[in-house]
Amino acid sequence: MGKISVVLALVVTLVALTLGSCNSAGCIDNQSSIPLAGFYSSSTQQGISVDSISIGGVGAIRDSMIIENGQNVSRVYLPFRSDYDNVSFYIRYEQKALRHDALNDTITFDYESIPYFVSEECGAMYYYQVKHIAYTRHVIDSVAMPDTLVTNTDVERIRIYFRTAETEE
Repeated sequence: MGKISVVLALVVTLVALTLGSCNSAGCIDNQSSIPLAGFYSSSTQQGISVDSISIGGVGAIRDSMIIENGQNVSRVYLPFRSDYDNVSFYIRYEQKALRHDALNDTITFDYESIPYFVSEECGAMYYYQVKHIAYTRHVIDSVAMPDTLVTNTDVERIRIYFRTAETEE
């Protein structure tokens, strides 16, 4: 009978340890390193909202639509892929005067994926060190990235400056 008690106590201890190791209480909230891009007017340097664009991934598998026409947005998350060293996004302008494939813009980010061990509870994730940004200049004036290290901190890392119409006074 004593042997059964020892085995039972061992099983209970192992179950308790296993359940305790699944605890994510020590884990930080944001476990994804996805860069946040903000939209700006190149003439005023002020943030803008747009509602007539579609944004998606170039060459991405499955549905890569990130923003669909009709959504009023001033920021967008542009996910990087840890198994590649670059990623491209297209911006299609849906306004009647700009709705032509020849005016679509593309932004390409070349980067290095850096594995980062967060903690025992959270495991590992990736940071991205952006090495180069290339973009077309149909409606985009410029793309800036003051801090090229993309971490899981939820802050705007990318600024996309669009050419906007200025009002005459």
